[in-house]
Amino acid sequence: MLVDVFSSVSEDFLVRHNNGTPAPHYWPNWDLCNMACALATGIFCDDQAKVERAVEYFKHGDGMGSIKHAIPVVHDDGLAEWMEAGRDQGHSLMGVGLMGTVCEMAWNQGIDLYGYDDNRFLKGAQYVAKWSLGGNVPYTPYALVDHRPGIQHPTDVATASPTQTRPVWAMVANHYTKRRGLSATYLTQIAAKATPEGGGGDYGPNSGGFDQLGFGTLAFTRDKATDTKATPKPTTSVAGAASDQRPRAAATASTSPTAGGGLAATGSGEIVGWTAAAGVSAVAGGLLFLRRRDRARHEAS
Repeated sequence: MLVDVFSSVSEDFLVRHNNGTPAPHYWPNWDLCNMACALATGIFCDDQAKVERAVEYFKHGDGMGSIKHAIPVVHDDGLAEWMEAGRDQGHSLMGVGLMGTVCEMAWNQGIDLYGYDDNRFLKGAQYVAKWSLGGNVPYTPYALVDHRPGIQHPTDVATASPTQTRPVWAMVANHYTKRRGLSATYLTQIAAKATPEGGGGDYGPNSGGFDQLGFGTLAFTRDKATDTKATPKPTTSVAGAASDQRPRAAATASTSPTAGGGLAATGSGEIVGWTAAAGVSAVAGGLLFLRRRDRARHEAS
């Protein structure tokens, strides 16, 4: 079902953008969510070709979700403009969450998209974080080539409210500052402000409140790594497991993406932690859903 129903639609969108609509017609998040679907399916189905197509699109895709289109202008002060910042804050926050999800999945397969193009995503996330905290950020007006006449193009950064947040910061901040040991002032500040991150439904009743799985504080909080190298390294198979062709993890938790035969996982220490966190998150999400459903039932009666 993942391949035939979901991924096929996502990959078709990335190639044809809804039956040949010009790629710049769609804002970056359209591409990013379809990229995430294609990449996740490739990983789950152990389909290297799907993974490679998603990664290639992230780097060089025609649509606005590829990283150099979603983050088009890089400044010398360590900030890079987020394209949707001229639209509104909500879609920009959603974009940080989606791009972070793509980067995290790729990292766990031995592919460093977090660090791609001199940490371009870090600079874009820092920009959105500073802006969302109420800081002044630079903005370059742009005009998209589009098939629709009379479309309005932003000329300045949109208004941002420091009170608006989404559960997108813990994953990104912990990667750059703890896993990689880099300085990221605005990410650190906004992640601390958003702690603890809740889950779906805790950020409003509309679709924006469910764009990100959430529970990032639980799932991604980590101690600062002692080895912050970011170069992918091969993973050796466990002795005596030649008949098992599944990807194997190293014996210890890794701070670097690992790439072995096929699609790799992070170190086994991390797998246990992430599996436990995912399980707790799922249970918490289920209880939250049941609580809300029960509340709605009582209100209706």
